[in-house]
Amino acid sequence: MRTGIGILLGGCVLLASGVLAMAQTAPAANASVAPAPPIAVPSVPYARAVDPTPLERTPARIARGKYLVEGVTPCLFCHSPRDYEQPGAPSKEGMKAAGVLMVEDKDTRVVAPNLTPDMETGAGRWPDDAMVRAIREGVGHDNRPLKGMWWWAFRRLSDEDVRSIVVYLRTLPPVHNPLPPTHISDEERAKLIKHLQPPLTAPVPPPDQSTPLARGRYLIGVADCVGCHTAWEAPRNAGLYAGGNLIERGERKAFSANLTPDPTGMPYDEKTFVTFMRNGKFNTLSPLMPWFVFRNMSDSDLTDIRTSMRRLWPVMHRVNNSEKPTHCPVCLQDHGGGDSNRIPPPPKGVKMSHSALGKYLGKFKARDDGELVEVRFDGAHLVLAAPHETNAMIPMGEHRFWVVGGVEPVHFEFDEHGGVSRMVETDVEDYVYDRVPD
Repeated sequence: MRTGIGILLGGCVLLASGVLAMAQTAPAANASVAPAPPIAVPSVPYARAVDPTPLERTPARIARGKYLVEGVTPCLFCHSPRDYEQPGAPSKEGMKAAGVLMVEDKDTRVVAPNLTPDMETGAGRWPDDAMVRAIREGVGHDNRPLKGMWWWAFRRLSDEDVRSIVVYLRTLPPVHNPLPPTHISDEERAKLIKHLQPPLTAPVPPPDQSTPLARGRYLIGVADCVGCHTAWEAPRNAGLYAGGNLIERGERKAFSANLTPDPTGMPYDEKTFVTFMRNGKFNTLSPLMPWFVFRNMSDSDLTDIRTSMRRLWPVMHRVNNSEKPTHCPVCLQDHGGGDSNRIPPPPKGVKMSHSALGKYLGKFKARDDGELVEVRFDGAHLVLAAPHETNAMIPMGEHRFWVVGGVEPVHFEFDEHGGVSRMVETDVEDYVYDRVPD
């Protein structure tokens, strides 16, 4: 069960502060970490064969790929040296997608590789499908598990969109930028392999364009807003999109903002939201927030994102990086605005009889990751039991409950016979648990 205050979310531990606490340093060919020696680690079970057939280059794909790379997905945020002297820290002149040495210490080196078509130091020799596999499946062209690659978000990309991204990257000017290889421990590599998922075998259709909500959901998903704006590693998780995630690059540090529609978060209307994304909230947003990318989205796409975010459950969690850090009782970290926060009491709920609550009993399986949970009685009270926790459920109205320690309310849906068919957490994109037959 996805949980919030008091309990860490366990489903996305690889996010690790959004970008793995990346350190921005100057790329160097002769870095201090020795090349990784041959190691005995588990093989990558999901490293599917790569199709060597080049993708068709079309003007439509190039245009769509440019829009996605430079406006939606954070490719340039991680794979480009950044000019921090400019507002938003855009890619350095002539170094777009040329690769970056991100983290380096005595035991670890993480490199975002050169994605330009340079034949010696870039992706010029990689098959197109190897890049598709890396983006959506987290397996590199050399069959290694990728550290720091947000494949779990990019897995949502449609077949045409991921192909368009690769086709556009092939049009970039080749940049000769020698970089050392990534070096991680055997333990870390085994951990990465463990979290990989099987290749996508069924076609991924184009995103639903029928409503602003559907369009916004897709953009939020592939931009991985939840990755940076959720305090995955804080002592307490304030909730999905509720901010407080510490992101670091070298000496630069910032806590991500609360994106929920609470007054302490993002209560802005669509017009104000578009303006702030265009100018980085008048250049007050940290360059660790890649608004230099997102500012290139169309007005309609930014408006759709704001429309979708309005569905989020409001969380009281004020985060302001311009203020002196103070202790926050919500996330138990020290950040700007921390001491102005408080943990709100759970809702009082409404009274329901034991027999009325009984219709919600049963086991439910998450569509996303297969987690099995159970709604059952603990005495006269309804509880939601997950593998590592059991939380009380407070009735809030017709078929709607607050889960103590949860990130948002849940509601139940029924089949044509009046039986409970699923349990749903309402999010930007609903998180669905299907009922398991008795």
